[in-house]
Amino acid sequence: MTIFIGLIAALFFGMSKTGVPGLGILGVIVMLPVFAGEEKLSTGAVLPLLVIADSFAVFYYWRDADWQRIWSMLPSVFIGIGFGTFFLWGIDDHFFRVFLSVLVVCLVLFELFRKLFRLTAVPKSRIFAWSMGLLAGFATQAGNAAGPVMSIYLAAQNMNKKDFMGTWAVFFFIINVTKLPFIGGLVPGLRMINYNTMMLDLFLLPGLLVGVLIGRRVFMLVPERYFVPMIMCLNLLVPVLFLIRG
Repeated sequence: MTIFIGLIAALFFGMSKTGVPGLGILGVIVMLPVFAGEEKLSTGAVLPLLVIADSFAVFYYWRDADWQRIWSMLPSVFIGIGFGTFFLWGIDDHFFRVFLSVLVVCLVLFELFRKLFRLTAVPKSRIFAWSMGLLAGFATQAGNAAGPVMSIYLAAQNMNKKDFMGTWAVFFFIINVTKLPFIGGLVPGLRMINYNTMMLDLFLLPGLLVGVLIGRRVFMLVPERYFVPMIMCLNLLVPVLFLIRG
């Protein structure tokens, strides 16, 4: 049963990286029962799978990446990763689940509020980029949950779906590779990648690869005008389910 649940999560991770951003946080939620009582350890089990899926995404989409936006966010992302590292030391697993859910819901509501009141200058400001970078770094280190943050940031830039996926792919490849040594044990007390998690990842790899192929196909089929709305709906629905579960 554990492997079956993990395969579903891995399927979502693969799809989120190559065509359906928003499913990644659902994969994080699905993975939690595999580590019941030790939910934070799921961060270490998930990260190697994400790096593999990121590699496929970069292969497909790197030509469409907006490097200027990526570079503008990276400094604040790295600072956010530092904050997220300290955050993991001082929380229990229940608070970990609830905090991530509330964070995602607030971000989606903020984007809806911004569009409702037509605050078009906000996405172009340096403060917005740095704020989203800090949140993305924090959320990704605390629980591989930066997907909703980055989705909202890119949606606010009014990018077409190819530029969206190219920027998404390169950005997450950089930050997930950066996280590996921290989650892997470079920071004392945060060794979340171990023999057991790596063996589990080997069993889940087929699900991840199937997800990569499905996500790529979905990306090719979804019309341009439905792409961002689909992502925003997923990013709002999933954390609501997360809160109900918590």
